[in-house]
Amino acid sequence: MATIVIPAREGSTRLPSKLLIEVEGKPIIRWTVESCLKLKGINRIIVATDSKKIQDKLKDLKNVEIIFTPSDLKSGTDRVAYVVNKYIDDKVIINIQGDEPVLPVDSIESLINQLENTDINVITVVHELNNEQDYLNPNIVKVVLDKNDYALYFSRSPIPYVRDKSFKGVKGEFKFYKHIGIYGFKRDTLLKFSYQMGEAPLEKLEKLEQLRLLYNGYRIKVVISHQDTIGIDTEEDLIKFKNYLENSRKNL
Repeated sequence: MATIVIPAREGSTRLPSKLLIEVEGKPIIRWTVESCLKLKGINRIIVATDSKKIQDKLKDLKNVEIIFTPSDLKSGTDRVAYVVNKYIDDKVIINIQGDEPVLPVDSIESLINQLENTDINVITVVHELNNEQDYLNPNIVKVVLDKNDYALYFSRSPIPYVRDKSFKGVKGEFKFYKHIGIYGFKRDTLLKFSYQMGEAPLEKLEKLEQLRLLYNGYRIKVVISHQDTIGIDTEEDLIKFKNYLENSRKNL
């Protein structure tokens, strides 16, 4: 069985207190947690937070635990590792960010199955990238895969670089992927990541913590999701989420 840990820090730079912003009367963090409750094969769902306000928005939910973590932890993964080290014995840990209200349920269940039944230590999710604007956007992380769907590299830069044609010119013959910030870890690997591996030079340059794993020789398996997500980092993302909900109702 797997445990989901949702890091949920109240402070945020680009969109202040974004997890508490309400959409249709429900805060973003609650949308995310309720999406997690739809997943099968989960032992525990834990929200790792530094915020009493976030706890108050979730305390009535059944089968959801709230664990308080220090505010000075460097990253969401460190927040997950803090909780796992102290309170969780499950061998499979799923890290889902608190600002991901739309989750690819099938892909996450596939991710869990692979972690439980293979020797994979780290696995994450990607989605096909279909437009040049996203390809060039440094806020959208790109990933290049090998033939077995393991990550070769992650970058904020447009990778792979198209030298002889345009992005549109090769789109029909090559698939580009963006990274979705959902991770699965074997417990021991997660704890090594946070407590034994130092911050890697590539990680410092790109500000992408998954590069710490590649730098230290770990392979990251990838699940290709046919469903995109909407990570809430900006006002634009918030509008996208509201539009998604409105369009979902129209398609019912």
